[in-house]
Amino acid sequence: MIKDEILSALRRFFDELMEQEDIDVKRIEWELDNIIYPHIGAYITSGELTKEEGREIFEFCERKLKELKKRIK
Repeated sequence: MIKDEILSALRRFFDELMEQEDIDVKRIEWELDNIIYPHIGAYITSGELTKEEGREIFEFCERKLKELKKRIK
């Protein structure tokens, strides 16, 4: 299922970021906004993801981004 594959890849992505000492949050936000989110939108448009599945993935990313921001404060 594509949702599970995307979430698995995003978990790895964020787990690797959490291990880094020097995190560039602006760069991560840019990657989410310009690379990851548009691809999720394309999957929704093509019907490979439902809107609810897409929302779940977006919320996962936002939750993880908040965790990263807390970590670097």
